[in-house]
Amino acid sequence: MKKIFELTKKFIAGELSITENLKYNLIVYPLAAVHTIFFLLYLFIQIPPLAVYNLFSTVIYLSCTVLLRRENFSLVYSIASIEIIFNTILTTFLLGWTCGYASYLFAVVAAGFYISYTFRRYQIQSPLIFGFLAILTYFSCYYYSQNHTAFSPITDPFILHLLYTFNSFCTFAFITTFSVLFMLDVRMSQKKLFEENTMLGKIAGNDALTGLFNRWSMKDLLAEAMHSGKPFCLVMCDIDDFKKINDTYGHNCGDEVLKHISKILTESIPEGCHICRWGGEEFLILLNGYDLDSAAKLADNIRILISNSETDCLECHISHTMTMGVAHHHKNQSLDSLIARADMKLYIGKRQGKNTVVI
Repeated sequence: MKKIFELTKKFIAGELSITENLKYNLIVYPLAAVHTIFFLLYLFIQIPPLAVYNLFSTVIYLSCTVLLRRENFSLVYSIASIEIIFNTILTTFLLGWTCGYASYLFAVVAAGFYISYTFRRYQIQSPLIFGFLAILTYFSCYYYSQNHTAFSPITDPFILHLLYTFNSFCTFAFITTFSVLFMLDVRMSQKKLFEENTMLGKIAGNDALTGLFNRWSMKDLLAEAMHSGKPFCLVMCDIDDFKKINDTYGHNCGDEVLKHISKILTESIPEGCHICRWGGEEFLILLNGYDLDSAAKLADNIRILISNSETDCLECHISHTMTMGVAHHHKNQSLDSLIARADMKLYIGKRQGKNTVVI
């Protein structure tokens, strides 16, 4: 009972996971229950042919659970559609049109296209064929009933109204259920699509190895800083002798060095500032709201942290240093010239012996 309550709560909240088995269980078991009720009713009012037919239909639907376990959904759909069409023809011939059995044909058309994509090979032919047959059956049975008398009509008004009401209620229940399932399916698909787009956007905008912004993402952030009109500085960073690290310890350890230094850089820059892997062993830091002196001081603190730390890889302790060039944005200066100036100062630092900050 608790599980049913939880499923109902999720269903109402739109959080229930809609699986193919759930959809077909909502076809097979309710239809089996409906035919069981009809079996008992026709035993009570003594119409043996319909009692036997509904007992047979109940067994058929319960047997469909084997097909569900094998995920043969198309066959289950075909069995249900054929049974509903045949049931409409039989009841119209025996009882007449006014019992309301033809209303189930609307559910065949409504549900068919929604669940057809669960077939092993998505085909629109099946719902089109059964939809056409349902429409043809509906009008054929209607016009037949206008010109022919039912073989065993129900004369009791109470039972007649009861049958019509019950059949109409079941039809509305089926159509409403599948409409809600369709709504939940769309909602879950939208949520999944949003999550995948967010993930893809993150992958596209971030460096796969370090998790930092990549060059293309940083260019957008740099453009925002340029248009803001507020002061900012750029710090171009390069790991010293990185080729030597790769040659000595291997590229896997070189990757570990990149990740380790990226972590230090990320933890060292304040909120509102950004860092990216500019390329190879180069990093670019955007310090929004910084002047040249404060940017140089922060860069030197980061440089000291990196030189005092080591990267552990394959039982080796790898030392590393970093050279940095700092440039302050001046009014009317282009972004390209600002980056070139930070890069030039980095080059000067390399010429001066590395492990230094040049402003």
